[in-house]
Amino acid sequence: MHCIELKNDAGMQLNIMTTGAALLSLTVPVGEGQREVLLGCQPKDYVTQQVYLNAMVGRFANRIANSVLHYQSEHYALVPSQGENCLHGGKVGFDRKEWTVVNQQADRVTLALHSADGDQGFPGDCDVTLIYALENTDLLIDIQATVTKACPINLTCHGYFNLDGKRSDVREHALQVNASHYLPIDAMGIPLSAPQPVEGALDLRRARSLQTQWLSHPQLMLAKGFDHCYIMDVTSAEHVAARLTSADNKLAMEVQTNQPGIQIYTANYLAGTPSRDGESYHDYEAVCLETQLLPDSPNRPELGDPWLLPGEVYHHQTRYRFIPL
Repeated sequence: MHCIELKNDAGMQLNIMTTGAALLSLTVPVGEGQREVLLGCQPKDYVTQQVYLNAMVGRFANRIANSVLHYQSEHYALVPSQGENCLHGGKVGFDRKEWTVVNQQADRVTLALHSADGDQGFPGDCDVTLIYALENTDLLIDIQATVTKACPINLTCHGYFNLDGKRSDVREHALQVNASHYLPIDAMGIPLSAPQPVEGALDLRRARSLQTQWLSHPQLMLAKGFDHCYIMDVTSAEHVAARLTSADNKLAMEVQTNQPGIQIYTANYLAGTPSRDGESYHDYEAVCLETQLLPDSPNRPELGDPWLLPGEVYHHQTRYRFIPL
């Protein structure tokens, strides 16, 4: 494990570790001081946490039903990691791997990972290049990947955001998501159908407190909160996909991405996870805004085509922009 510190002239500071390419801390300037916007733990405690704390997850983020892939005449059995399903790439996914530092500058770092054919059951060798960069008050995440056999590739940063700068209930934050459709799920988080129109408490097209209408929809009751993939109305790296605002209205974060979906997760099962101060976190202390391809899409063409072919390059770019108010 190697720890990396990045800084820039705008006052941003990011701490990363090579295990899981996980973010340990991100502070941004607010007023006269610095504000921590991520939950985190001590590096030594990372191996004990089970919530993908700020890690880079893959080969396939989110869920694949029954841990199986079907491609043309080939069938691949994956390693289950949540019941019978494969969540975030298996039991030893990219969040548990040791990444290599390729290049490091004051405000950016390039990491690489090689995943061998058969890793967690996935076909082909997979090589990933990951850039974390501080640009003004943005955290830019740029990911590229190649494969030697057809394989579904879907990486995301599982960042746990709380913009209050202290431990608090993230449901007091306001969230807006520019999506008019989402994926309904079953009790294990597997999509039940093609995307459906947002309605009631699941409609986040206008900014509102997450606490408003909390658990007032059967889908929210099922998941103990938000744990749903929203389908962007516009897929563009220049378009604002979502906007999160702190409870004290002093800081906002905008998400821009070239990915078609964003998983909104309100840390419904965070309790017991080690924190920086040694006291375990509680549920709902953060929200994850995981930009990605759609869950369970490898075997369901109606949810898009995540299969990367040899000779092609997977390219994922997400920007988290911090705006003092």
